[in-house]
Amino acid sequence: MMALSSMTTNQIKRNIAVVTATRAEYGLLSRLIRLLEDHPDFDLQLYVTGGHLSDEQGYTVETIRQDGHLITEEIPILSHKKDADTELAISQTTAKALEGFAEAFAKHRPHAVFVLGDRYELLGICSAALLANIPIFHLHGGEVTEGAVDDAIRHAVTKMASLHFVAAEPYRQRVIQMGEQPVTVFNVGAPGLDVIQQIQMLSLKELEAFLEMSLSSPLFLVTYHPVSWGETQGEQALENLFQAFEALSIDYPNMSVIWTAANTDVGGHELNNRIQQWVVETEINAEFVTSLGSQRYLSLMKLCDVVVGNSSSGVIEAPAQGVPTVNIGERQKGRLMADSIIQSEESTETIVLSIKNALNKDRSQITSIYGQGNTAKSIVEILEKTDFNQLLPKRFFDISFSLDNLPE
Repeated sequence: MMALSSMTTNQIKRNIAVVTATRAEYGLLSRLIRLLEDHPDFDLQLYVTGGHLSDEQGYTVETIRQDGHLITEEIPILSHKKDADTELAISQTTAKALEGFAEAFAKHRPHAVFVLGDRYELLGICSAALLANIPIFHLHGGEVTEGAVDDAIRHAVTKMASLHFVAAEPYRQRVIQMGEQPVTVFNVGAPGLDVIQQIQMLSLKELEAFLEMSLSSPLFLVTYHPVSWGETQGEQALENLFQAFEALSIDYPNMSVIWTAANTDVGGHELNNRIQQWVVETEINAEFVTSLGSQRYLSLMKLCDVVVGNSSSGVIEAPAQGVPTVNIGERQKGRLMADSIIQSEESTETIVLSIKNALNKDRSQITSIYGQGNTAKSIVEILEKTDFNQLLPKRFFDISFSLDNLPE
């Protein structure tokens, strides 16, 4: 299978569907969405679903509209029940995604479907595309996150996808190791760096006006998601993190903590409720924000002293902005980590020590390992030269190796 070929000048416009389900994902895809909208060879179909249509997640579909994008379909898949983040509810969400996107793809017939990452709704979305014989383009494959069920979902999407856009060379090698043709796997870097390059950063004064609070140093930007493959989903680690901030406030009485919401994984609702309770009860200058949006989030990251928690943004975007990270627990275990990232166990004492060490990092020495901020442009250039008709069916790429050398 040859995925790349010269395209004729009278090539019919190709409809490329881009799917976004969360505020963070939309931020990462925003540059690619804009380039596809403006490209003469492509017609963008934008599908909005998941957390974008949830009040608890900030109803961020409004942000997409305010950015001037034409939305092809809004596809509700989340339950609005109180227990909407249980294992059962998430399975039901995935089923609703399969049904809703099957209907949408049958209606609009995109020539390809572009998805990012590893969230559970992708199982339904990509199954709908696969069964409709629509090629899937996947960004951020080949990575490992041992503390989350996302790890298995990411690899499952890889096996369904026809084109792979990975964030680093070791991830490219891993996708090929999974049997994907090398000609279909491209190391384009992480799209989060594109956003950093493109947006105009807000000032401290502008952020304070939005948050309606003063921000004093040290300033911590915190996101803590459920740990879906573990014994507690992170509840005890979250309590330990609260205690760590209380302990740090003795040495840093003027510190500020801005906490963004956990995602809609199993247990996310309970974590958010507990975080909001702590913000109300603590004497620390703290605030909980459901959704900052990309510009405010990255601006706050640039100005903060340490990014804390277990979000991928602390692994990918923070080093690109010269900001140290304290990564807690095993949710991100397996990802490539810059030297500026301090891996912390979940105990209060270890978190306190890790944050103090992060405060002493030399920010001038922090560099990114996930590209140069031209991911979207690279993807579009590859799509310009890709013959979509040659992407299906897929052929497995075998790597020669000896079974005698495998570990027992």
